[in-house]
Amino acid sequence: MRARVVIPATVLAMLVPVLAGTSPAWAADTGGENTANAQASGGTLTVQAGHTYWTPPANSSWATPGKSDPPQGTPNPNQPYGCTYSAGGASVTASLGVGGPQPGQWVFPVCAGPGVLNPMPPIWVTGAQPAAGVVQVNPVVVAEQAVKQLVFASPAIEMAPPSGSTQLVGVATWLWIAPGTWQTLTASASAGPVTTTATATPTKVVWDMGDGQSLTCDGPGTPYSTSAPNATTNCSYTWGQAGTFQVTATLYWSVTWTATGAPGGGNLGLQAGPAAQVAVTVTESQAINTPNGGGN
Repeated sequence: MRARVVIPATVLAMLVPVLAGTSPAWAADTGGENTANAQASGGTLTVQAGHTYWTPPANSSWATPGKSDPPQGTPNPNQPYGCTYSAGGASVTASLGVGGPQPGQWVFPVCAGPGVLNPMPPIWVTGAQPAAGVVQVNPVVVAEQAVKQLVFASPAIEMAPPSGSTQLVGVATWLWIAPGTWQTLTASASAGPVTTTATATPTKVVWDMGDGQSLTCDGPGTPYSTSAPNATTNCSYTWGQAGTFQVTATLYWSVTWTATGAPGGGNLGLQAGPAAQVAVTVTESQAINTPNGGGN
């Protein structure tokens, strides 16, 4: 089975004037399909992921090439199959002009099969009706519902010295969030035939130190351990003044989505979770140097 290729109608519309004089679309042509002003009547229109597709009526000569596999017998190098029909809509009609009785619209075949050159000449279709009972679902809307199902947790702030202890001016304070918060989240939503899955991957923590300064740590930070006194961290802050400050930590996730039942997927950017806050007291430690022996 050959893969189908769908070319956007806007691109095909630009090529139609060039194709008006092309050779027949296929040899077994009994309905005028070999010209750029071919016409057809009936069928249904279905909207999928923002595109409108035409399905020819079952008794139409256009329905035969629409089968997914080639005809039986010796392959005809000019016989297409596996055709899809993308409707151009009002904007294409305004650009190309009316091609037959109205109301109608241009439809562009894109076919597989040996020797077929896409894009093929367009068809002017009249009398097509929306597909009965077909639920038209925009996968982007379903993806937005999936994102709403994600449960972003507030990060648990950790630091060394601990937040309940006094911090010192000029001494680095280690910062990190509890490891359990740093995990990938997924959620799904469905509507009609479409199911989307949103995936949120933790990316960074933004720390507002409450003294007018902030820093961004690309990771959860390294927990401090007294058993590893020579360990280092890539997430710390050195206070420049004494006072009591509200430290705020905000965890950001990179959110992507995929879809089944319709084409779709992509990157939704960064999403911020709920912030966490803790009060920190910072003091200065002063020392007096005296000469050895206590002399004057």
